[in-house]
Amino acid sequence: MKTRIRHPLFLLCHLIIMLGAILMPVYRALIALLPSQLFGCALHDVLFLYCPMCGGTRAVEALLHLDPWGAMCANAYVTVLLFVAVIADAVAWMRYFRKQEPLLRIPAWGWIAFAVTLSVWFVLRNYLMIAYGIDPTGDLGAFWAAVRS
Repeated sequence: MKTRIRHPLFLLCHLIIMLGAILMPVYRALIALLPSQLFGCALHDVLFLYCPMCGGTRAVEALLHLDPWGAMCANAYVTVLLFVAVIADAVAWMRYFRKQEPLLRIPAWGWIAFAVTLSVWFVLRNYLMIAYGIDPTGDLGAFWAAVRS
């Protein structure tokens, strides 16, 4: 009798995430070879503001190099979000091995909290940079310092 793989989508998602983590250095090396004009963010390049996810790739790379402070400086929101995701994933794996349902379900209030904190992070990050020159990423602080003076 054939055994059916339980939750193939759950396992496939983890395989994709693992593959992405393994290929992150290759991605960074390929991006470094291309001209920077090909990869621009209109919010960053035209309005001189950070989107909520600016520095997210650097944050993930810093975490892969076991540098939590560097990850927080690159993008604190992404770093905290990854921490929460790892905890939720650990709970999902425990449920998987205990053969419980559902493995991972995010309630409506979780999605609302995500949207609200993302918006607050966007405003707070740019306000601190524009008003006080606090720019841990270091990409746009010089522009806003020149504007303030």
